[in-house]
Amino acid sequence: MRDIALIVHVVAGALAVLLGLPAIALTLRRRRLNWVGESYHWTIAVTCLSALVMVPYDWRRLWFFWPIGVAAYLFVYFGQRAAEQPGGLWYRGVLRGYGGSWIALWTGILITALPDQAWAWAVPVVLGTALVEWYCFRPSAQWLEERA
Repeated sequence: MRDIALIVHVVAGALAVLLGLPAIALTLRRRRLNWVGESYHWTIAVTCLSALVMVPYDWRRLWFFWPIGVAAYLFVYFGQRAAEQPGGLWYRGVLRGYGGSWIALWTGILITALPDQAWAWAVPVVLGTALVEWYCFRPSAQWLEERA
């Protein structure tokens, strides 16, 4: 079971890494949920579920998958809800939701690759959050247009 979960986790995680930025960009450009955002949502869901399955097999090394997995899925869920709901600051929900899940994904990758480095937690969170907030407070004029 662990090997199957690992294979599913790596494949879904790789797809999520590839779909993350296009999902953000396309959702903001079209100002609504689209197939890329929906695909990103489900790849994050599969990545998080498979991570949660693997944790009990090696708790000491993989315990951090639980908080990161839960956070990543909640972020992508709220990003998707923002993309579905019309309203004034919807783009902030998309940026923070999809962006937050992408940050969590990269945090998990760095922590797994560099388990003894404290900065592996901080770098993606600090840089990613700063970038997301930069775009939240300096939105494109296109994002501010009323959605049809």
